[in-house]
Amino acid sequence: MFLRLCRAAAVLSGLLWTAGCSSSPPSAAGPEPLVTQDAKTQQRQPEPPRPAAEPEKKRIPRSRMLDVPLIRQNPELKYGCEITSLTMLLNYAGYKVDKLTLARQVAKDGEPLVERSGDIRQWGDPNQGFVGDMTGKRKGFAVYHKPLERLLRRYLGERTVNLTGQSFERVLQSVGEGKPVVVWTTGDFALPTEWESWYKDGKKIVAPFDEHAVVLVGYDQTHVYVNDPLSGRKNLRVARSALQKSWEALGKQALTYR
Repeated sequence: MFLRLCRAAAVLSGLLWTAGCSSSPPSAAGPEPLVTQDAKTQQRQPEPPRPAAEPEKKRIPRSRMLDVPLIRQNPELKYGCEITSLTMLLNYAGYKVDKLTLARQVAKDGEPLVERSGDIRQWGDPNQGFVGDMTGKRKGFAVYHKPLERLLRRYLGERTVNLTGQSFERVLQSVGEGKPVVVWTTGDFALPTEWESWYKDGKKIVAPFDEHAVVLVGYDQTHVYVNDPLSGRKNLRVARSALQKSWEALGKQALTYR
C-alpha cells in the first residue's frame, strides 16, 4: 500500500495517513470494515452522466502526441490534481486561466471531517464538490467529474464533452482528434487499493485514497502518454492496458471538449 501518490500526507489524531492525491499511504483502518469488490460497486461510486449513445466509431491515427503545457499542482494545491489537470486542458484550448482561479471556482462540499480514533466517520461527497481542503492546510481528498464538468462549461459552454462511462477507445479518439482528456486514475496507474468509507447525509461513500487525475495527451499501439501534475513529468509514458484498467476502476471518468 506504500504508493507514491499525488497528495501530501497529514498527521491527525496521532496517526499518519493521506487522502486522495497524496504521497504517503493512508491508514488501513476505516469507519467500516473493507467490503468486497462486488459490494463496493453497490456503494457511492463516481456518478455517471445521463446515458448517451456513443457516436459511431471513427478511424483515428495509429499514434498521436499533443503538446499540452505542463502545470504542477505543488506547492499551492497539494490535493489539486483534478483542478491542475483541468487547467492544462483549458490552457491548451486557448484559455489562459490559472489553477488558483479554478480552485476558487470549483464547487466545494463543505461537509466537515468527523473522525473517531483516527477513522473517518463523516465527510463530503466528491460527486457534489471538492472534499476537504485543496491547499493541504487541512486534510483534503478529491472531486469527481460532475463538478469539474460544470466548471469546464463556464469556459467552453457547449464545447464541453463528458466522456464518463464511454469506452477507452472513445477517449483515445478524442486525443486522436487533437483534444486532450482529463482522466481519473491512481497515483501509480495501477488498480486502486486504498479504499476508505464514510457517510454523507446518511449515504455511504466508498472511495480510493490512491485516486489521481492526469491529462491524457498521446498514445501509440502499446502505451499512452500523460501530463502528470504531481511528478511534473510531461508526456509520461504509461502502459496502455494499465491505465485503462485503473481508469475503469475509478468509474471511467473523463472530460474533454469538441
